[in-house]
Amino acid sequence: MKIYNEIDLYRYNTMKLHSIARIMYEPENVDELLAIFRKLKKEGTAFYLLSAGSNIVFGARIERPIVYLMSFNTNMSFGEDGTLECGASVRIQSLLEKMKEFSLGGIEYLASVPSSVGGAVYMNAGRGRKMKRSISDYIESVRYLDVADMQIKNIYGNDGYLYRTSPFQSLNTVILSARFKFVKQDVDITNRLIKERLVYSQRYLSADKPSCGSVFCLMNPVIMRLLRGTGYGGAIFSKKTSNWISNIDNAKVGDIEVLIGKAIRWHKVFFSKYKVEIRFFR
Repeated sequence: MKIYNEIDLYRYNTMKLHSIARIMYEPENVDELLAIFRKLKKEGTAFYLLSAGSNIVFGARIERPIVYLMSFNTNMSFGEDGTLECGASVRIQSLLEKMKEFSLGGIEYLASVPSSVGGAVYMNAGRGRKMKRSISDYIESVRYLDVADMQIKNIYGNDGYLYRTSPFQSLNTVILSARFKFVKQDVDITNRLIKERLVYSQRYLSADKPSCGSVFCLMNPVIMRLLRGTGYGGAIFSKKTSNWISNIDNAKVGDIEVLIGKAIRWHKVFFSKYKVEIRFFR
């Protein structure tokens, strides 16, 4: 177990915000993960869970302990039944490389997403609402820790997954691993689809500046298009990509809050439904 005191979280978030965490724990296996949860629970201490750092905005200082989830389970194994068991700490790009070893495919559209497998399952990462494709299409089961009773449990099948929604978002849980049944696919096809996705991302997403990813998972697309180029402080709604805030000049959490607040006010003016996807750590 690694323990960091007064650590700058700059490299732990895709928005590249400077933020000082009072303490951060990095468990390196499931037993260490359980141990730190038991400790914090016994103390009655609230904490944050941090994975790959996308869709998260840090405040200038975070007093609440952080449990960093990118090291405790990086295992991947291929089963005789054709399933691929993958630890929650594995990055999506590493999963794609492992899939190629066994001529598997299906989630190449996630090649540009800076997420862990656990984060992708939790958010049910996908191609987009209109495309109706997401990582849950291939889920056989998910192994998770129920923080309420500290028991390890499983959810089988992929019921309860919707667009950017998973059963875990309404539960006090930590995803430990997921078992997938991907489709058979030639490696050349997989490489081509990954390349196409990366080219698409360069062309249509503002990947040249640090970003926290999609701001809303439910919003009025017309409003978000009109807000393109709207800036405050060091942050700006991308001129190129709707629903996307970029850090163009050492942005602060307050800059991002102003922009999100402006978008929310416009949604309220036009009686449009919205749901903020990014989370704030303070």
